Amino acid sequence: MMSVVFAAFAMAAPLVTVETFTESFCPCSGTFHSEYLNHIVPAVGNISVLNRSWDGRNDNGTVKCFHGHYECEANTLQACAQHLAGDNYVTWLNYTVCINGPCKHVGCDHQYTVGLPESFEREEGCATAVGLNWDDLNSCFKSDLGKQLLIKDADYDKKVHEEYGLEGLPIVKVNGKMFSKFWDCDSFESSYHSNLIKAICDAYTGDDKPAACSA
Repeated sequence: MMSVVFAAFAMAAPLVTVETFTESFCPCSGTFHSEYLNHIVPAVGNISVLNRSWDGRNDNGTVKCFHGHYECEANTLQACAQHLAGDNYVTWLNYTVCINGPCKHVGCDHQYTVGLPESFEREEGCATAVGLNWDDLNSCFKSDLGKQLLIKDADYDKKVHEEYGLEGLPIVKVNGKMFSKFWDCDSFESSYHSNLIKAICDAYTGDDKPAACSA
């Protein structure tokens, strides 16, 4: 008689979900992306994921952005990068940081030309550098798919604003709980890094916490 052996496997703890709501042309949003990639990902990137939604108002199927039409173009490009990257948030985060260029405490060098024809060469180069297919990305950007991605974000963003009543971006939630006290223009400060890392560590239920959780 064949014997069947059943092995018990420990269930891995769920990753912490960090959400950010952002705008391409908001200087604080540009800085947030850079700071998150360079300080939060190395510390707690193995126990968390980052989701991102783009701010906008859905006006009967046309999204209107706070900083105007060209910001909607920039938002669309980056929403398409997220779509193509799938679950690999580090890929789209690297892409955003690459196309924005070097960042200061508030704002990045090329942030306000993202999505414009003058920036296509840089954006194509960044896509190649982070492992995104430029033809697929550009096709999404110019198609109805990009438009639908932006509409989806605008509808979700409206729900969040109605629930929390915060004005100004970026704002951040950790496992559904609002982390931001105001819009996060202080993301370059070491105290912001440590507070966000602590919030992620506190939300993680696994025993395999990274060293940053004990710092």
